[in-house]
Amino acid sequence: MTSHELPRPRGCVAATLNVRFALAGLSTLLGWGLGWSALTPCANAETKPDFALTVNAGERGAAFSDTMHGVFFEDINYAADGGLYAEMVQNRSFEHRAPLYAWSVSDDSITLEVAATKGLHKNNPAYARVRVPESAESGAIVNDGFDGFAVQAGERYLAALHVRSDQPGAEVSVVLRDGEGAEIARAVLGEASSDWRRFEGELTAEQSAGDAKLSVEFGGPGAYDLDMVSLFPADTFRGRRNGLRKDLAEKLEGLKPAFVRFPGGCIVEGRTLDNAYRWKDTVGPVWQRKQNDNLWASRENPQYHQTYGLGFFEYFQFCEDIGAEAVPIVNCGMGCQFRGRDVVPMDELGPWVQDALDLVEFANGPIDSKWGKLRADMGHPEPFNLKLLGVGNEQWMEGYFERYLVFYHALKQRYPDLQVVSTSGPQANDDYYHYAWKRFQSDVKADVVDEHYYRSPQWFLSNHERYDGYDRTAPKVFAGEFAAHEPDRASTLRAAVAEAAFMTGLWRNADVVTMASYAPLFAREGAVQWAPDLIWFDNTRSYGTPSYHVQAMYGQNVPDVVLPVTVEAGSAPQPQLRGRIGVGTWETAAEFKDIKVTRGDEVLYESSGDLEEWEQHGGDWTVEDGVLRQTSQATNVRAFVGSEDWTDYTLTLKARKLRGREGFLVSFASTDPRETSWWNLGGWGNVDHGLESPLLGLERKRGGVEEGRWYDVRIEVGPQSVACYLDGEQIHRAELPPLPPVYAAAGADDETGEVIVAIANPAAVAQTGRVALAGGSVTGAVAYELSSDSPRDVNSFEAPTRVAPKQLSIEASDGVVEREFPANSFTILRMQPAK
Repeated sequence: MTSHELPRPRGCVAATLNVRFALAGLSTLLGWGLGWSALTPCANAETKPDFALTVNAGERGAAFSDTMHGVFFEDINYAADGGLYAEMVQNRSFEHRAPLYAWSVSDDSITLEVAATKGLHKNNPAYARVRVPESAESGAIVNDGFDGFAVQAGERYLAALHVRSDQPGAEVSVVLRDGEGAEIARAVLGEASSDWRRFEGELTAEQSAGDAKLSVEFGGPGAYDLDMVSLFPADTFRGRRNGLRKDLAEKLEGLKPAFVRFPGGCIVEGRTLDNAYRWKDTVGPVWQRKQNDNLWASRENPQYHQTYGLGFFEYFQFCEDIGAEAVPIVNCGMGCQFRGRDVVPMDELGPWVQDALDLVEFANGPIDSKWGKLRADMGHPEPFNLKLLGVGNEQWMEGYFERYLVFYHALKQRYPDLQVVSTSGPQANDDYYHYAWKRFQSDVKADVVDEHYYRSPQWFLSNHERYDGYDRTAPKVFAGEFAAHEPDRASTLRAAVAEAAFMTGLWRNADVVTMASYAPLFAREGAVQWAPDLIWFDNTRSYGTPSYHVQAMYGQNVPDVVLPVTVEAGSAPQPQLRGRIGVGTWETAAEFKDIKVTRGDEVLYESSGDLEEWEQHGGDWTVEDGVLRQTSQATNVRAFVGSEDWTDYTLTLKARKLRGREGFLVSFASTDPRETSWWNLGGWGNVDHGLESPLLGLERKRGGVEEGRWYDVRIEVGPQSVACYLDGEQIHRAELPPLPPVYAAAGADDETGEVIVAIANPAAVAQTGRVALAGGSVTGAVAYELSSDSPRDVNSFEAPTRVAPKQLSIEASDGVVEREFPANSFTILRMQPAK
């Protein structure tokens, strides 16, 4: 047996690979509907386990932060309007890009238009003008909701609207009708007047319907001005009037998040600064909030909008309700750097800094302060006790840092105890990341640094030691956005177990990593801009993905201090680089020739000028005089040739850029065309060369490609290494890191006395593990086990708990626990040490 002990970070007690079980907080998992069963030790005590794990409970390490596991909320995938925010009316105030979107008239005699004269408020100028002709006794306009209104028989719904009319005294009603037009519920709100008047009313549904519509009906001819038409279920989370959808909020609460990051994400930055998220637009009465287009609007969802009904007051209130710290992110005076170069000049940055200062006052200030008074007027005179604030989302380089420092010094001068969060940029290991950390280790102060990584499951397995070597004197780390991305972006068990394995490294390095959150959080079926996500929903249903359950298992079982873990096991099977080769482009036309693949003296492939041998994925490909030419300037155009079994080979070719934004792509070790296993020459707008593979992650170096010039490209692919050469010069070299047989971390729960062990087995086979305490014994344990039949298994509306944790009672034998850890599984063990 070989002993595998993880490196010990400087200045702390390290954790190594070991397992052990503890019993605490079982009631927190009952919401999962877990079954309870008893497991006895393996019958054959002579059987040699696949691994032996030992936890040293006597060597206490770093303390876990109170904010270790939290959630990242961004209004993407209809997470707010049409999602967590319980408002059922879409485009309630006629401020969408298409101001009458989701509205129609009850019949052709009714006239509906948008006006803006003497509206409700300067921030909400548009309203609907409805004209009912003299020939009609009544008229109505109809709202479609978000894919219809889903109403339940016997449930109460709260309606509200603002109206004025040139026919004072006319009756105004709201009516719910099913898909066939039959009335389900009605509320007479009152009589219109010549001035704006707000009405409220209550409806009780007489029957259920998933495709209902809401009509606003007017009881006579005339002109009616209408705004802020609203319908909420009465049964919102905590019963709040402008509240949150109960099932979604409860699922979020079920994660037991220690913090909630809000409002993003790229939403903070905006496409341009005009589209940036400004917190002051989101507070006060909902009809006085200045709405905004959503940055994530797309061709499929062009009317994606931000009403800001779920604004900063509702956010702070929700954090208080669930016992989570608020982590607001403010714009640093920069639009999204991916989308443009819109920045606030340094000499005009003052108002943006003042916004950040005022946000802290809104959260914490006394009620006789300007913004503290607004908080009190909104119903919360007590401070929210804000402790953390982030400046910027994932900006980079000097343009960011010169602005960040202005914010940092202003915030610290006014609020010295406030923890300020900065960012290391959008990637896990690129030039922007390295530049940022050099600044944090020299002249830029920050309390916490936000890191982001969306990578393949294999990357997460290969990078579980990421933080072992981090400088213990540098700012703490916030793993602020991460998720394992399958090639098809499915939320699989495999991805979830890879995330769980990676997160054992967060626990082992709890003195460095003080915050972590998966992203994104929500996804509405049929309105998705980004996947994978933690929670999926439609109008009536919701479910957690396998990754949701991993995050919940971690969030509900946070120890107080780290305990070191060691593992003894045989060597684990190691991944190998193998697969086809390919060429391609990204918004560029290019040519390729003299393509050859060799293994020693053996020629595996040599281009013959036959286009038919290439498997094409997009683009316009031709062959002329032995040159393979691609002339489309579409994105992600590729062609492949060869065998998925190829390994240990050298690829050589010549490539020439014809025109376009970038350079060219040369694929290697490719087994799935959806994965980015390539050398990207002249990528990212022709500024960087990037080596990227699911097994290797991403390495970027400065470099571009000239038009019209032939380049010599050579890629040497070994079983566990790759080297890339351009015109004979080595640009990249990378090796696959060795993988352990299992991944584990442990900690002590000081309140219960239990030892908590997190164990991930991403292998394709079950492994028997023996778990022990160094110098002590275990009387029993409780396990929470996440597994399924296949690593590709997912949850769905039809099978929402296909992949869900099981709760298991485990008996100890001779002071240790021995059990089988299923293939592709994640387990939390709460072990009870003998007294």
